[in-house]
Amino acid sequence: MFKHAMIATALSGLTLLGCAVEQDPMNEPPGQTPPGEIDQAMLAEYRAALPTMGQLQASAPESTAEFTTAAVGDPAFFPSTSYDIVLGINTAVSGIIDVLDQVTSLPPTIFNSDTQEFFWGPFPNDDGIGYVAAYIRDAGEEADFRFEYALLRGIDNDVANLTPVIWGGASPDAENEDHGVGITLWDFEANRAFEAEHNPDFDQLVLDRGRFIALYAAGPDEQDPNAEVAFVVAAFRNFVPSDNPNAESADLDYLYGRYEGDITLDFVDYETSFDVDEPGDGLIEDVGVRLAFLNEGTGRAEVDVRGGSLADDERGLATECWNAALRQRFLSIEIFSGDTSIAIDEEGDVADCGLFTSSLSELDIPSLDDIDPELRAALDNAAENGIAAE
Repeated sequence: MFKHAMIATALSGLTLLGCAVEQDPMNEPPGQTPPGEIDQAMLAEYRAALPTMGQLQASAPESTAEFTTAAVGDPAFFPSTSYDIVLGINTAVSGIIDVLDQVTSLPPTIFNSDTQEFFWGPFPNDDGIGYVAAYIRDAGEEADFRFEYALLRGIDNDVANLTPVIWGGASPDAENEDHGVGITLWDFEANRAFEAEHNPDFDQLVLDRGRFIALYAAGPDEQDPNAEVAFVVAAFRNFVPSDNPNAESADLDYLYGRYEGDITLDFVDYETSFDVDEPGDGLIEDVGVRLAFLNEGTGRAEVDVRGGSLADDERGLATECWNAALRQRFLSIEIFSGDTSIAIDEEGDVADCGLFTSSLSELDIPSLDDIDPELRAALDNAAENGIAAE
């Protein structure tokens, strides 16, 4: 019903994930243009390649349910738990965008016409040791992404010694800053490695750990030019937030999308691990959650739980639907041993779910399973290992 060709084309077949990031972006001094002579229209075109919150942020309406008390008429449970995860995603996204904007909002230090590249810095790092720099380059019409960019750190102002900590590529839409296709990677591990090598006070620092990568696409609907569609496929690997440094490292894969036309449909599909079956028993379950919201209200969630305190052949399934006010209309929790149901608990009547009486698959709501496996493997590899530097 709601699947769109963009998810199979713009988010598949990319090769840039296998490319290296150059640590010396200004390796050809000839052809450099002083800042005062820079073409401002061209600079604006380059800057448009940087991701925006409109391209990367996910949306999930908030409810305030508690699992132990949720019942028909109470706030829906799964929108509440998913809201916290989406909020964490958006916080990471906001951090990436803010740091890039802080550097590239300054006048560029130079333009290199040989490499078709704007370069900023190196500037002294006001928030820490060393220097920071950035570049945006035109990769050409034949590249997966028209522009590439990076944020780099260095212990001095020698450009040859810079280390990328944020990297990405994009093919922006000149008519709409929130349209286009792109990829962005925040390498928290590279940032930590830089601090560990150069900062004598490193042991006293609290820094995020792991990596975050997101691939995104947004634009007009192919069948209705007055409607818009957007997708974000992303992954956190071995992530530990700086505000909770003693937390267990976490992995998270997610797909977020929005269709906005005569109706607005938001959907989220994420996979992660946490203690859900018997909280406090120390056993971690693998959890998959799919949600859809119609007009930022009425919706359905489908949850799959395996491992942890469940036996090898057991799995838990949950289904919940809610009304426009995010009040629960139906909740089902069922445990299977193989194909046999061994426990079930229900509240309400699934017939009260309206459109969402049908499953999300029956409604053709996109899921992580719709993403090309090779693409997901490439994202996973980049999130696990970062992007190789030359």
